[in-house]
Amino acid sequence: MAMIRKVLLVEDEPVLAENLKAYLETRRCEVRVAHDGAGALALAASFGPDILVLDYCLPDMDAFQLLDALRGRYDGERVLMTGHPSGAVCDDAAHRGIVNILLKPFPLADLGRVVCKPQVARRERTR
Repeated sequence: MAMIRKVLLVEDEPVLAENLKAYLETRRCEVRVAHDGAGALALAASFGPDILVLDYCLPDMDAFQLLDALRGRYDGERVLMTGHPSGAVCDDAAHRGIVNILLKPFPLADLGRVVCKPQVARRERTR
């Protein structure tokens, strides 16, 4: 049986967040949703996600500020979603180790390919 991926989805638009969550759950992901950076910080600590799927523009901070706040507490995979793919955003994403950027609007299948791709190696969870 395939391992379930734990996904922290950070998206401020509630309808979009619920649609993305529902889709990922059909792909055997366990998903928690935060609608802002503060909520994401709290969930990241308690949920321990395998992967973060981050909207670039959040009400209280941007995705890069959120990653800065998570530095040292999360070192896993990151996916950026944005409707504003400027060169500066793409460069900053690459600098922060983000290799997957989904340009809104994107097909759900693209999200599934990025989030549910087979993992070569997993680090062991420590509690």
